[in-house]
Amino acid sequence: MRLFGSSAKRVEETPIVLTAALPRHDADAYIGQTFLGKYRVRKYLGEGSNAHVFLAQSTTDPNSRVVVKRIKDEATIAPRFRQFFEAEVQSMLGFQHPYVVRLLDASLDDPLGSCLVLEYIPGITLEAVLQRDRILHHDRVGLLLGPLAHALYAAQLGGIVHRDLKPANLMVLDHGTDKESIRVMDFGFAGFSAKPHIQLAELTGQGPIFACGTPAYVSPEMIRGDSTDARADIYSVGVMLYELLTGRLPFDYEDQQKLLTAHVRDAPPRFNRVGAGHIPAVVEAAVQIALLKYPSERHQNMKELCDQFSRGVGWDCWDASKPADYTPPEPTQIQVSAMSSTPVDDIDDRFILSDTLEACLPEKLAAIKLRGFIEEVQGQVVENEPGLIRVRLELPPGWKDPAGRSGVFSFLSGSWRSIGRGREPIEVSLKMNKIDANRVAVIVDFRPMKMYMPSDPGLWLERCEAYYSVLRKYIMPEV
Repeated sequence: MRLFGSSAKRVEETPIVLTAALPRHDADAYIGQTFLGKYRVRKYLGEGSNAHVFLAQSTTDPNSRVVVKRIKDEATIAPRFRQFFEAEVQSMLGFQHPYVVRLLDASLDDPLGSCLVLEYIPGITLEAVLQRDRILHHDRVGLLLGPLAHALYAAQLGGIVHRDLKPANLMVLDHGTDKESIRVMDFGFAGFSAKPHIQLAELTGQGPIFACGTPAYVSPEMIRGDSTDARADIYSVGVMLYELLTGRLPFDYEDQQKLLTAHVRDAPPRFNRVGAGHIPAVVEAAVQIALLKYPSERHQNMKELCDQFSRGVGWDCWDASKPADYTPPEPTQIQVSAMSSTPVDDIDDRFILSDTLEACLPEKLAAIKLRGFIEEVQGQVVENEPGLIRVRLELPPGWKDPAGRSGVFSFLSGSWRSIGRGREPIEVSLKMNKIDANRVAVIVDFRPMKMYMPSDPGLWLERCEAYYSVLRKYIMPEV
């Protein structure tokens, strides 16, 4: 599958891990190879958390340079990788910003591997700047904060969360000059926050809850397994500001577990305790607020952070970096009417019960409530992805999903032929979209499974309504 002109997302929240670099001999194997039939690799640049990175040249324009990011094999085998990759590539068509590296091309099925093709930005990463300069003057930090704030503010308006901000993902242009600026990279694996994603472990109480991000810069809510929005990116920016101004991370442990625990529990050292007492107090306050443990305590958007930082340095970092001829996107609005119900199939409408609810539920609370419902009705979760949860109720003992078996085999097994009247399994679909940080629109859909079709519509709907009343008790407690 070929996908053009956009970007993709980090397809499945995965455990925080530190990956080894691609061996040199493996990298050399790609030199001279051509991705997508037109991007010839010239040089291996390194790797990020999701991809190996190459400098390439268009075969149709020998003077052009692009960056090819070949997605790591371990990412491509994640559940629903193809679905998420395609969906987020298409979603990124609507997000272009002067301070964000543009995606030019993408493919799931290139013979050399799934890849993204990005514009080439001449410069060095902020990580390399830190290695060279170690500590930056607060005015210089303001020069870099302005463009970063504009990019992330626009992303927030578009309902986009980066989730892996770190110095290696920021490209610095005109290094060391008064025109120094930043471009944000790796929005290709950003997360779109309109659809709640409640992890399977949160619904069942079994298995690990995964967090994405890089340990030194990851937000406390990601580690806790809470829902995340743009304020998680603000925390990561706070970590980077602390590092740029003091020359050290706020939490500097080699042991990864200690590091993650510190993000969740410990307060960052005050600047005067780490040799940075000369930093203006308002600048330090801006950084410390960005590093608070809960999103509601931080700045609510990057403009607020940038404005407070500007008061500390005595000049307007936001206005000084305002991109010319750019119109920010309208804030994302979720329209409940635009949500489609379960696709139409050949099940008789008399056996379908649907309703649309608007629940005052932050995502984390929704996970708790839905888990309570599933446990009370002894349901089995059969599908779980952003914006969709499917649960089956009253499955017969020893039931196994016949998906993938031949119809003849399923028929001969006779696994559903002994189900009595009024005992047919019920499938419940919950389709969810965020309205805002504290409200979720939910389409609830009850229907039978095709291999267990009921014969009595009245009895069937009576059973569905009984379960529906239990569900409403959990997600609409005021009723």
